[in-house]
Amino acid sequence: MTTLLSPRNSDPPTVLIIEDESTLRWMLSQALISNGFKVADFASPDEFFKALTSLAVANSCLLLDMRLPGMSGLDVQAELEERRIHLPIIFMSGNSHISEAITGLKNGALDFLLKPFEEQALIKAVRQVMSAKIQTSESAPFKLTPRERLVLDYVAKGWRSEQIAETLGLSLRTIKMHRSNIIHKTGAKTITEAALMVASNM
Repeated sequence: MTTLLSPRNSDPPTVLIIEDESTLRWMLSQALISNGFKVADFASPDEFFKALTSLAVANSCLLLDMRLPGMSGLDVQAELEERRIHLPIIFMSGNSHISEAITGLKNGALDFLLKPFEEQALIKAVRQVMSAKIQTSESAPFKLTPRERLVLDYVAKGWRSEQIAETLGLSLRTIKMHRSNIIHKTGAKTITEAALMVASNM
């Protein structure tokens, strides 16, 4: 396992990998390193979260297997969101897990790779995700996450938090957390004002 500390602006992007199959994890790491990326790889979500405080995530994306020991890929995605850590995610999934990968995309992941995949597909996906992250951070005035924007869209339509939670399959507490984050990021006094502010900047 590679542990990364504070990044420098000139550092290449870092790909964080959570994959329990050691051979595949090694192959992914080597392919990424040979294409100019830094890598930090982990055999389990537990190992990843224990090291998270020492990782530099500002210039990173997460290559995340859908099925893992202890937690699923969707569980890892939800835990990162709960901690307000916004990492671009690329899911890796087998044929039998496509529906779960689609759920991950709906929850804010940026891409998924269907196993088995070629090295070229991996590198293309990582470059596109990192490019999208840079463009989003430079152009989005309020830097809302995809999930926060989705919640805000429902708010703008006049939906109550209970309705949004039921539709998205989330807890009411999570929806309230998103609303609070949106208000904080936009500097608005109310969620309605936040919706108006974001709409005016689109």
